Amino acid sequence: MLTISKLTLLKAKALRKGLWFKVLSRIERSIYYVTIKSVDRIRSRKLLSSIRAIVDKLKRSLESPITILTRSIGRQLATLFARVAYSFGNINAQEWANDEGFARYLAICYMSIPDGPRLLTSTRTNTAINRILNKYSV
Repeated sequence: MLTISKLTLLKAKALRKGLWFKVLSRIERSIYYVTIKSVDRIRSRKLLSSIRAIVDKLKRSLESPITILTRSIGRQLATLFARVAYSFGNINAQEWANDEGFARYLAICYMSIPDGPRLLTSTRTNTAINRILNKYSV
């Protein structure tokens, strides 16, 4: 539920990080500001959808690169490693795919690899990984 206090907090975070003016257009900032100042509860569906879009935009820009990589690449690698380890007989390996810490670890390891040999950067590599995932699917 979107409350005015949450909207105000999100605005303060965006201002502190210097993203308020970089990420949002003048119209989006105006809509957000007027909503905070004049409305106690958002009743209009159009206004609510506009505010949600602005909030999503702000939240995406406030996320750290590690969080983004963990959600995308870390999860893929954790799933791949878990399936391969399970196919080799490790019974506990299925839990690795859902382990947030393991996915974060893999994302950080991925960040430390030089640009040349990185995985998951091309569609050809993604196709190869998908073939491996299908081969070792549980």
